[in-house]
Amino acid sequence: MKRIYYESWIAEVLLFFSYCETITVGPWVFTKLKETEVPQYVRNHECTHARQWTEMTLLTGLLLLVAVLAWGVSAWWFLVIPLLYYLWYGVEYVVRLCILRDGNKAYRAVSFEQEAYANEKYANYNENSAYFSWVKYLTE
Repeated sequence: MKRIYYESWIAEVLLFFSYCETITVGPWVFTKLKETEVPQYVRNHECTHARQWTEMTLLTGLLLLVAVLAWGVSAWWFLVIPLLYYLWYGVEYVVRLCILRDGNKAYRAVSFEQEAYANEKYANYNENSAYFSWVKYLTE
């Protein structure tokens, strides 16, 4: 399981204006709550996002490494790799927002969220799921 930081000042700062109490940033999960207050399904949900971020980062890093070695693409692009998950998330959200015309529905329709919500009740989902399982939600 990914590292979860309880009673985190990072969560307090990032979620200052939000009703949410837990957030995933890269491979880490930050929460305002104490360890005993975080339900297991929230841990599962957020750790699914951490796994998704890791998968996207490793894949894009590998693809960029090939591009650097094969075509001489600048290695400076490696600095962008950790942000590509969020870029994908944002683009998918905007596309779905244009289609659905409802912010909450668009958020729930993002493939990363669909996978996390659909499997948050399964305790061992992250250990037993296939890599890039979120891809099957792109067409839904």
